[in-house]
Amino acid sequence: MRCLLACLFGLIALSLHSAIAIAEAQRIDEPDKYVGEVMALLSNNDVASVSKKISDTIGNPSYAQALQSALNALTGKKIDYTDKVIDNTFGKSHRQIVYYFFVENIGFVYFRFNFKMSSSGWILANFNFKTEANELFPKDFIDR
Repeated sequence: MRCLLACLFGLIALSLHSAIAIAEAQRIDEPDKYVGEVMALLSNNDVASVSKKISDTIGNPSYAQALQSALNALTGKKIDYTDKVIDNTFGKSHRQIVYYFFVENIGFVYFRFNFKMSSSGWILANFNFKTEANELFPKDFIDR
């Protein structure tokens, strides 16, 4: 049993090590334009392009497959409504943009993009999405 646990933790450590070895993140001139492009692709159910775009932007191309698998729940679903619900800038160096989709047979889906400034431009520091039916926003999803 201990040997099995040691092997499991070893595999996890190896997978984390490979996840850490990423390429340099791409700089983004206009976060609003970038997010608009991603949302347009999602609206057209093009999850493969969204996954590639985001994983290339964060500098981790190997992330594309996992992201595409997660976003595949949207494939073939009608997006009934979409809107940018948050666009907050914190000082000159942090920005958070959140879009909301209402997707038939899924419900309310929120997409969050966190950007941070570097000396050479904006970096997509985090992308996340969640569903939420009861609250205005998913718990611990937005920064205030």
